[in-house]
Amino acid sequence: MRIHLSARKRAFTVLGNEVLRDRRLSFTARGILAFLLSLPDGAREDVRTLADKNPGLGRRGVAKAVEELIELGYYVRRTVRDEETGQVQTETYVFDTPQPAGAPFPVPAGTGEAEAGKAGAFPKGNKNPEEEPPTPAPAGRAGEEASMVDDTGRAAALLARLGTAEPKLTLGTAEALALAPLAAPWLERGLSELEIRNLLTAGLPPTVHSPRALLADRLIRKLPAPRTRRDAAAPAAPLAECGECRDPLPRGQQSSICAACAGVAALSGPAAVGGMGHVTDHVAALRAVLRGRRVLPTAHA
Repeated sequence: MRIHLSARKRAFTVLGNEVLRDRRLSFTARGILAFLLSLPDGAREDVRTLADKNPGLGRRGVAKAVEELIELGYYVRRTVRDEETGQVQTETYVFDTPQPAGAPFPVPAGTGEAEAGKAGAFPKGNKNPEEEPPTPAPAGRAGEEASMVDDTGRAAALLARLGTAEPKLTLGTAEALALAPLAAPWLERGLSELEIRNLLTAGLPPTVHSPRALLADRLIRKLPAPRTRRDAAAPAAPLAECGECRDPLPRGQQSSICAACAGVAALSGPAAVGGMGHVTDHVAALRAVLRGRRVLPTAHA
């Protein structure tokens, strides 16, 4: 099975693998728990509203799954009495880690007057619960922070994909996000994903007990030095051409006519001894060399 995780910068929920893999819970209970933890703080859900959103499960199935969550401490109900009105109401708490019996409850964030609402409703002010408000366009310091967040998201996605190439380095979403700040400098230094993957997966031990610890060490220890920008070499100037035959002239020659056209070609060795026939052949060979068509012969038969 190949797992593919998309890099998310907004509208996501972070859950530990121990929650989603708690075998004491049925898959139905795990799914309901994940759904409840994805809701904004203050949302109101109960067995009836959950059953209405999952017709195939029914209230009995939802109630059974919620009882599993209550038994293990993921879902806690508390009955309180309003001191002013004397009314009794039930408060519900959902946790991503099991709570022992009798554990103290979190202190409410504010002391303002509670707002009444229907079960299944989202907190006031969120007109469209399916979509979060768009992030404003970054400017100045905010733009730099947004760029850092973007690099961190790309780094987390890259680390999450490592397990596809090397199963020994498979990471969970929370682990990839935790290591993302260490991987972001690799992207900032211009390394491609293939280069990073090769550096991180090269020379792995036969058994990797903690992919997160191993990658944290390698991301720090193997971070390449910043790449220096090399200016492109200036192209070589084209060879000047003979004003008569248009053949290329040797570099550094001051005259605008080649030696053959000027009739002053100086030859030495076998070509000078062999007469005019050899002189003509040698001149033709020189032209071919300058044109890049053939290799100058070293001797004549």
